[in-house]
Amino acid sequence: MKKRMMLLLSIAVLTALLAGCASSNREQELEQQVEQLEQQITDMQTATDDTDSENTTADTSTADTTANNSSDTTADTVTTDLDTLSQKVADAVAAADAAQPTGTAEENRELFFEQKTALDALDRELDIYEDNLEAQYRQGTLDYTDFRKQDLEVEKLEDNLDDAEDRLENRFGMDD
Repeated sequence: MKKRMMLLLSIAVLTALLAGCASSNREQELEQQVEQLEQQITDMQTATDDTDSENTTADTSTADTTANNSSDTTADTVTTDLDTLSQKVADAVAAADAAQPTGTAEENRELFFEQKTALDALDRELDIYEDNLEAQYRQGTLDYTDFRKQDLEVEKLEDNLDDAEDRLENRFGMDD
């Protein structure tokens, strides 16, 4: 009986020791993973800060150049870009509206996706332009009134693209 008791006690102590060592190893592994993740986050933040500082430097040099020319040049540059985007949207909408399913099923499908791809590409361009507007506003190079005005124009252009895409899908009988 005494031998069994000693054996059970020895097994219990051995199990406790092994369990303690295992959790210690697991804790070390988790600590290493946390350190690696923290390092990755630091690296990403550093890369983002470097990119932001490069963008800020480029934006600042552009802003300095336009400030030397005139105070309204920055607004004109942005408006010109918005005008260019507006013209691209108008052209793409006109092309999509002119597209008619008159060929074989395969030709119609190709024409549909060609037009849809053009509309989607412009939508991405508008998203980028809108992101740039937000960045300019956050950096203080664009005041809220101009930001909001241009943002509303971008939203109207996006709505025009969405409407043209809906008409295209209806005309071709395709919904992706």
